[in-house]
Amino acid sequence: MRQRRQSFNRREKRALARIIAAALLFSVLFLSVAPGCSLQSYLRVKRKTTALSAENEQLLQEIVQLRKEIQLLQHDVQYLEKIAREKYGMLKSNEEVYNVNPIAPDPAEPQVTPEGEIEGDVP
Repeated sequence: MRQRRQSFNRREKRALARIIAAALLFSVLFLSVAPGCSLQSYLRVKRKTTALSAENEQLLQEIVQLRKEIQLLQHDVQYLEKIAREKYGMLKSNEEVYNVNPIAPDPAEPQVTPEGEIEGDVP
């Protein structure tokens, strides 16, 4: 019986090295452009995850802020009155509003002077 060869000769080693190098190169190229499992897809998902995490943190802070405001509105009468006055223009029953900033007159309308004369374009 003949013995099998245990080692490769130099030519076979080079051929095997080229095959392995080509397979690695093909694998790297495939993973960099393959849809769904590429490096680009991974980086896109990672960016989106980071953005969503930041948005989630911001929303959690907003929830805490809104819960504090709910507590104030339910239990602090002075805060409730302040919001009612500022945001909704509400008054107490014995209060009156005086407009100290008059609205500017429309330049298209004729104006009456104190002497009774009409200013503007009047036919």
